[in-house]
Amino acid sequence: MKMTFKQGLAAVVAAVALMATGFGAKTFADNYWAGHVDVVAINTDIDTLASRVQAKNTQITQLNADLASAKATVAGSQDQIKGLQDQLVQADADKQAALQAKIAEIDQKIAEGNRKVAAKQQEVDAANQRAAALQQQLATAQQQLNAAQAKGNADLDQALTEVQATRAKADQAVQANQ
Repeated sequence: MKMTFKQGLAAVVAAVALMATGFGAKTFADNYWAGHVDVVAINTDIDTLASRVQAKNTQITQLNADLASAKATVAGSQDQIKGLQDQLVQADADKQAALQAKIAEIDQKIAEGNRKVAAKQQEVDAANQRAAALQQQLATAQQQLNAAQAKGNADLDQALTEVQATRAKADQAVQANQ
């Protein structure tokens, strides 16, 4: 299969003619076909829309990431709030327990103080009873002394009267014998 020069030349001419026809058809289409501009505008609009859609998709992806981050931050904050609330409840319970223990201690000290006061009151009452008994004994002794003094004074008065009467009698006897 040897190709002859004529066959090669015919093939080259056919290829050149085919290329020229294609180039001519493109030039003709560019120059004379009005729909070409519309197709270019549509392709430009499609590219613009594709860019916008891509930008919106990128923005949506970023917003979704921001939303997930915000949700994580909110969850972390809620966990922190829960932890702080738990600490507050525990601190309040601890304070209540300490307060109740202090109240119990104070109540115990008050009861102990009341017992001591009652014991001292009993001592004071016993001392008052002893003082009252001694007062009674003193009053009885004073009455007995007063009675004894009154009797002694009466005896003295009688003795004095008797001595004075005896003296008067003796004075009379002496004067009568003089």
